[in-house]
Amino acid sequence: MNETQIGNRLNSIIVTHESDVDGVFSASIALMRYPQSKLVFTSYGKDNFLRISDLIYKEVVSTQGSGLVIFTDLGLNDDSISSISDTFSFLMSNSWSVLWIDHHPWSESALHLFDNNKALQLVIDKGGNKCASELIYEHLLYGNNRAKQLASIAHTTDYLLKDQDIPPLPELIVYYRTLSNFYSKLTLLAKRTSDGVLWDTEMQADYNTYVNLRNEAKSNSLKMVRTQKLSGGLNIAVVPVSSYIQTSLFSEEIFQKTAVDVAFFFNKEGKVSIRRNNPIIECNNIANELIEGGGHEYAAGGKMKSDPGQIDEVLKELENATEAWLKKRK
Repeated sequence: MNETQIGNRLNSIIVTHESDVDGVFSASIALMRYPQSKLVFTSYGKDNFLRISDLIYKEVVSTQGSGLVIFTDLGLNDDSISSISDTFSFLMSNSWSVLWIDHHPWSESALHLFDNNKALQLVIDKGGNKCASELIYEHLLYGNNRAKQLASIAHTTDYLLKDQDIPPLPELIVYYRTLSNFYSKLTLLAKRTSDGVLWDTEMQADYNTYVNLRNEAKSNSLKMVRTQKLSGGLNIAVVPVSSYIQTSLFSEEIFQKTAVDVAFFFNKEGKVSIRRNNPIIECNNIANELIEGGGHEYAAGGKMKSDPGQIDEVLKELENATEAWLKKRK
């Protein structure tokens, strides 16, 4: 498909990951194909999927005719299968179809949702070599140069590569998530990148404000890093972070200072991001020991039961999660 073969006017909703460049660029590429789409940003977990289901119900009921819901850069955990299955049934009863494009590990139970149903299509990369933006480019806009470039940038940021110089979009997205008008900011960002605009003066002004907040937050976090050596010989670090910190980038500093094998970054809401400094670490499987855990081998996340204000409790819970993964790995 070339750059003139876009603009299908089908009723459509794009549901994408709210936290990173791959999620935003997935939406941007889908917007190039379906520019009239309603954009919805979300994260992982049962509660988020329930919220998204409600939004989809309202949108479909208020729209005449058939349509398409595109989910992208979102894995489906087993605890969300029931609510998503109900949503699928509702969509199909209203002549809507589903296209789900993702690159996270899926369970067999989740995969079975798409069995033998032409209205439900799943495009997934089981090899772990492509990000969601690459998959959606290949499936919806293959051959479009702008979409190809966006997919390349998303790959660089998602796999933490240094193969090209790009604007500090990962941190800008982190900053936007702290604002009260977060969703409108992300929507505008997705539309700008869909038009080929990667950076402008408004983004630069926002980033200048963010840098000061980020630097103060990083200084505070570095003072509170706790490390622990596990019985298996692995070293872990737990790091309290504020919402101004982009954990994948900050993890490079933590690994340089501590040389630990795996780092856990947790915020005051109890959300945990896991990053590795050792290829034997399977971040997603450690995350599975937490609440609503999921992700990739190299980066994953979940929620913890501990009070984020009690760092000893946090350290013990995350130590136990890592030990539990180690036992299963043996």
